[in-house]
Amino acid sequence: MSITEGVLRYGGSPWQRVDMYRAAAREDGPRIVLVHGGFWRHDRTARDLEPLAVAMARRGCQVAVVEYRPVWDGGTWPGVAEDATAALDTLVHDDKEWANGRFVAHSAGAHVLLSGLAGRAGGHRVVLLAPVVDVALAAARGLGDGAAAALTVAHVRKGGAVGDATPRLGPADVSMMDVVVADEDQAVPLDVVTTQVAAWTAAGLPVQVRDMAGTGHMHLVNPQRPAGAEIVASLAAV
Repeated sequence: MSITEGVLRYGGSPWQRVDMYRAAAREDGPRIVLVHGGFWRHDRTARDLEPLAVAMARRGCQVAVVEYRPVWDGGTWPGVAEDATAALDTLVHDDKEWANGRFVAHSAGAHVLLSGLAGRAGGHRVVLLAPVVDVALAAARGLGDGAAAALTVAHVRKGGAVGDATPRLGPADVSMMDVVVADEDQAVPLDVVTTQVAAWTAAGLPVQVRDMAGTGHMHLVNPQRPAGAEIVASLAAV
């Protein structure tokens, strides 16, 4: 199946773009928004999700992969949240059907995604893969070798707190939140995910947790791995 690709720009930085993928013969498939991780400094980039995006496009999906500025090029807090909001607004302005899509994020990309969705009252359907969203918790646990401190250093110097960077969502923002846990995750400990899930549940969010056995952190976004292939199939079936 032939896949067409394109780029949607939402700002002046080369990082401020959305990579678009769809099957040439399909314009009515499920819309999937993907956000990559990489602990805000781009250990991973949007291009690392291209195999996942292409696999979904081959199943008939229209896929948008959001890129955003890294911390070393304007993406410190709140810049990264501004990028997420602008990217999602640009998608919906281009085609309002994107507002009804599935929003999927991996690792610290979950923080980026939820920063863009918080307070929007859209009843969004969200899938978080091994999420890192609570920035204070990430800082306390030293995740990503001090990545949370790098994200918030400028904000803290201005008198803010690390925890200010954690997006706060209410029930109106999310109609469904699926959280996928990799039980052999090398980057995001299980208790970090369960602590976040408990906080979201306490806030009234509709959270479901799925545990994938024998799965590592990057397996979740690798369509050649059983976990990644299962995620592709479940999203394409919507």
